Amino acid sequence: MLAGFLAGCQTPATKKPAAQEKEEKPSPVTLVTPAETPKEAPKETEKGKATSEEIAQAIKGEPIPAAKIPSKDFKSPAEISEELAKIFQNIHFDFDKYDIRPDARPILNAIGKYLLENSDVEVLIEGHCDERGTREYNLVLGEQRALSTRRFLVSLGVSPARLHTVSYGKDRPLDPGHNEEAWAKNRRVEFKIAK
Repeated sequence: MLAGFLAGCQTPATKKPAAQEKEEKPSPVTLVTPAETPKEAPKETEKGKATSEEIAQAIKGEPIPAAKIPSKDFKSPAEISEELAKIFQNIHFDFDKYDIRPDARPILNAIGKYLLENSDVEVLIEGHCDERGTREYNLVLGEQRALSTRRFLVSLGVSPARLHTVSYGKDRPLDPGHNEEAWAKNRRVEFKIAK
C-alpha cells in the first residue's frame, strides 16, 4: 500500500522539447582588451622652474607641498649686493590678513623674474606679524603670509622646491614701536637668499 501511495505521488517525467535536449554549447567569444595606454613620461622642466601642475595649484590657491629648509647660508639680499636689495624688497600686509596686496605685486613680479633668470638661487620667505594677538595666532598668520607669497611666486613659474617658508610671528619686529605706524611695518614678508 505504501508502495502504491508513493507511486501515485510521483510526478511523471516531463519530456524536454527536442531543441532543449541538445547540450547547449557556448558560442566562441573573442576577448577584446583595450590597448595599453602608454604611461606619460615625466615632464621635464627647466632647472628651477615650476611644472604646469605646480603653477595650476598655485593659481587655484591649493597647498603646494613644502620642501624641508636646506642647511644653506641664507643671507639678507642687502648683505649680498645693492642690486639684490632693490629686487628683494619686503612686502606688507593689512591687519590680520595674508592676501597679497596690489602694491606687493610689482615687487613679487621682479623677484619672480630674477629667480627665473637665476635658477641656482633659493629663497627663504619669512612671515612676520605685529605685536597684537597671541604668539600662537601670529605664528600661524606669519606662516600664511609666507605661504601666500610662495604661491604667488610659483604661479609665476618659480619651482616650489626653491622657495622655503618660515614664520617668526611677532618675535622679530622691524619697528619696536607700539602704534599703527610700527605695526604696519611689522606686518611683512622678508626674503633671504642663498646661491
